[in-house]
Amino acid sequence: MPGIVAGALCAHPPILLTEVGGLESQHVRATAEAMRELDVMLAGHRADVAVVISPHSPSSMTSLPVRHAARVAGDLARFRAPQVRVEAVVDTALVTALVVEGQRAGYALTWAEDSDLDHGVVVPLYSLPRTIANKRFVFLGVSGWPLARFVDFGAWLHQSLLGRSVILLASGDLSHRLTPDAPYGFRPEGPVFDRLVIDALRDHDWTRIEGMDPDLIEEAGECGLRPLAILLGAARAAGLASKVLSYEGPFGVGYPVVAFAPTAGAVDIQDLGRRAIETYLRSRQLIEPPQPIPAVLQEPSALFVTLRKGRELRGCVGSLRPTEATAAHELIRYAIASAVRDPRFEPVRLDEVRHLSIKVQLLEPAEAVTDIAALDPRLYGIIVRCGERQALLLPGIDEIETPEQQLRAACDKAGIDPLAALQIERFRARTIE
Repeated sequence: MPGIVAGALCAHPPILLTEVGGLESQHVRATAEAMRELDVMLAGHRADVAVVISPHSPSSMTSLPVRHAARVAGDLARFRAPQVRVEAVVDTALVTALVVEGQRAGYALTWAEDSDLDHGVVVPLYSLPRTIANKRFVFLGVSGWPLARFVDFGAWLHQSLLGRSVILLASGDLSHRLTPDAPYGFRPEGPVFDRLVIDALRDHDWTRIEGMDPDLIEEAGECGLRPLAILLGAARAAGLASKVLSYEGPFGVGYPVVAFAPTAGAVDIQDLGRRAIETYLRSRQLIEPPQPIPAVLQEPSALFVTLRKGRELRGCVGSLRPTEATAAHELIRYAIASAVRDPRFEPVRLDEVRHLSIKVQLLEPAEAVTDIAALDPRLYGIIVRCGERQALLLPGIDEIETPEQQLRAACDKAGIDPLAALQIERFRARTIE
């Protein structure tokens, strides 16, 4: 079937990239972190096509342009970073079919004039390397259509892509008028517009965006609403839900990062983990993952499974590297290990299983750290090594608030002298519960 399996609204400020912004990029750290989280989320969906909509791509008042060159490329040379470059292969057969079918359906799709990829495409694609790997692309511009027409087009787009597996990326910033030093100056409508959009996405009440006052839109000075409207139409048709990963506006421009992922057929981690543990306790057998395996668990991944009974920790075991063919198989294995093989606790009893709460954290590959200032225990887990000893701490431990506390706790766990020569790595983890 599937059509559009996931999507995102992506801010596209070039200053997001250190190659452009240097130290100034620290002011959009939350956006950069959210884009990394988004990359992991989207890469977990099996897709062979990415549709990218940018408000800075070729546009028209009456028609919606579609790129048709077989290969396209763009860089950030105009932002003094020519080394930031993206190249992409266009799915020419697909775009040809879309243009023909779109015209038949009453949507004025036309071929875009040849031009380099704009920063509204380059910045998101450069920031989402896992997501775009091994994909062919469809690149769309925008039009002067009414907002409702874009929503309708998004729903049509999903139906037209059934039989393919597609990620939809809507590139766009929100208001450019948040502060007096903003690019378009300040307008009180700017913060109102951004708050309305972000709150509607958080509340899953997209009709508040679709029915927005045109005067408010005009005064806000935004650039991302039309790509977002296409995404909303497609997401509604595909059964996706919105999740705001980040929003900030340090330079007077609103930078959103919003993921759109399936609601129907989502994995029930609590049920899967408890069934795995209960089956093993009764028969010493491993259950099979649900079929089809949910997208978030299809790829191999290192992970940790944490079991709690009320507030009481009952086990936490996991892997530093993938050991199974899929994260679903890994989850089953380590749910059982957390229940019966954590040496700190007595094995979980059968009568306890229904009282367990289960948290799964999918681990990204670790990276070396030479300065503890690069640690943030809210965002990063830590691995500390010295000789034969090592310890891992997951991110988000309540009583650990500073890098120094995190490092000390990891050393204590491993029995390592904190003053010894340490090898330190950090990693991000995505939580599913």
